[in-house]
Amino acid sequence: KSITFKMDQPLSSLLSPSFLQRLADPDVKAILLTGCGGGFDFVHGMLLYPELMKLGKKVVYGSFSFGSPYNIQGAEIVWEEKGLRGPICAKKVYATSTGTDNYCPEVRICSFLDKKYPETSPHFVYAYYARAFSVQSLTRLYKQFIQEHDIDTIVVIDGGSDSLMKGDESGLGDPIEDCVSVTTASLLSAADGIRHKLLLSVGFGMDRFNNVSDNDSLRAVAEITALGGFLGSVSIEPSSPCFKFYKECIDHIYEGQSFRSVMASGLVAAIEGDFGYSVPDSCKERVRTNNLYLWPMMAMMWAFDPEVVAKRSLVSQWIQDCEYYEQCNTALEEKRRNLAANGKILPISNVPTQEQILEGRFGGNRIKK
Repeated sequence: KSITFKMDQPLSSLLSPSFLQRLADPDVKAILLTGCGGGFDFVHGMLLYPELMKLGKKVVYGSFSFGSPYNIQGAEIVWEEKGLRGPICAKKVYATSTGTDNYCPEVRICSFLDKKYPETSPHFVYAYYARAFSVQSLTRLYKQFIQEHDIDTIVVIDGGSDSLMKGDESGLGDPIEDCVSVTTASLLSAADGIRHKLLLSVGFGMDRFNNVSDNDSLRAVAEITALGGFLGSVSIEPSSPCFKFYKECIDHIYEGQSFRSVMASGLVAAIEGDFGYSVPDSCKERVRTNNLYLWPMMAMMWAFDPEVVAKRSLVSQWIQDCEYYEQCNTALEEKRRNLAANGKILPISNVPTQEQILEGRFGGNRIKK
């Protein structure tokens, strides 16, 4: 027999992780689903989109990406203000908008959603450039979204795990963009109309390609867990409707642009069971075989409390009060220099090899070199 759960009754965390309970909360009506910072981060929200539709949620989609919205034509500017080096904006993008032949996933996602959900078309995506915003400016933008769409929940999704970095690790990935998103989400509160805030991570370990070690990522999860900020995880099954939806969306995006995402293509391959040094065909022009190592932990969705992640983060403290993106970069560079001068930058951290573990356990006599 199938089992039906009543969503007005609490479920055990084993059967339903905390983050899924929060998303299924009947009082959650409208969700801002946005990328954490750069690349295809916002595209990974397609893994959640079908389930949120089944739950009857209104989803407002945001692309905090590396493509400048000024390159998208036929899209209305809905927010604009002066930046340090020129104006910054957010545009409302539809399937009828046009971008460059190289990169414009926002337009392709709109056309994909129009095809899959014609009854609610036309769909739109807000596009805003990740390397233009500070916490201050992104907060102003998100408060406009919240007010306009009655948003009560914000979900920030990261491809990789660099959003979890503290700031004293040897490699940080893309720290500014991710930390701006996480810090902004952490500062939004019930006074702004927000009930729940989530940071999701998929493709765990993919940021090796971006100088983030697995050991640093795992330590971050452990420390965030100890602080009460881990909200559960689920594995993404290759046979699941959500993965099939995501993969179909990726294919649809690739049909309309020449750029290929290492993160998205690697994630698809890992979910489908690729393991070890393996590069998807779509990315062979961008990545050498020995630069990409796939494993099953990439095929998981991890959830965290942005408030706890931001509280643990040194980078969040360094950039929180910066008015402009460029000032965030300056603050990061200065603070990292100070840490280095005082010997407080951690060395490259690695997960122990099996040989090292056996040497420690058996006094080195068990392994012959």
